[in-house]
Amino acid sequence: MPRPPEVLAVGDVRLVIDLDHGARAIEWTVGELSLLARHGDDPVEYGMYPMAPWAGRLRGNRATMNGEEHVLPTTYGPWALHGTVLDQPVEVIELVRTDERVLLVGQVVEHAGWPWPMAVDIIWDLRERELITEINVYPRDGQFPVVVGWHPWFRRDLGRGGPLEWSIDATAQAERGEDHLPTGRLIEVGMGPFDDAFVVPDGRATVRWPGALTLDIQNDHEWYVVFDELPGSACVEPQSGPPNAFNDDLGRPVPSAAPGRPHLMVTRWTMRDAPLADQA
Repeated sequence: MPRPPEVLAVGDVRLVIDLDHGARAIEWTVGELSLLARHGDDPVEYGMYPMAPWAGRLRGNRATMNGEEHVLPTTYGPWALHGTVLDQPVEVIELVRTDERVLLVGQVVEHAGWPWPMAVDIIWDLRERELITEINVYPRDGQFPVVVGWHPWFRRDLGRGGPLEWSIDATAQAERGEDHLPTGRLIEVGMGPFDDAFVVPDGRATVRWPGALTLDIQNDHEWYVVFDELPGSACVEPQSGPPNAFNDDLGRPVPSAAPGRPHLMVTRWTMRDAPLADQA
């Protein structure tokens, strides 16, 4: 039986979390503004979901560690895409509610096709106009490669103000090959539209709907993927490494986790109203 979603609300911010599909947000509202889009019905195509223990595509759908290679099952067309967590049931291991804060900690321990035993914690920590998210990967046995990230589908049009704009202070862009994967080289930042990975040393990004709302993102890792090729939505995705980091030189040394050394990514999302003069 499907479980009812968990509603997290502080002040005028409301998150609706789907526990049966990766503890993803299926609604994120700030006042009357609804931020999240639905491009389609596949779990890859809507809401805001965690990507773990890999983010994006992997060349040959392979995960390699210390010369040991594993081929992962495909989940979206020909790709093993965005990890094992996004469509899995999540067990709630902690839920704290006060007037000033709501904290939800969920955990996934079953990961079909992933060869290394692990647990993944998904944390939503909502305060007044501030959201702190965490993805934490705990190995149960052995060392393995890992890249995590968040994949929000943002609406371009909130029904008020102008269409979505995004900005990052990227120092480089991952060159994209004909197979849509990074070639392993970094290049100067080009012109969009994008389905590309960027090096952002300060970990900051801004998503802005002029005249409505600004969302400031602060990530504790330096990678972002931006997908803005569609007319109705755009994705600005903080990640702990680039796509295909397991198999090319961009992610060297390959991010990894081991017993007693989990892999953690912490991201802060701060919501600011547009100045009143801009809302007119």
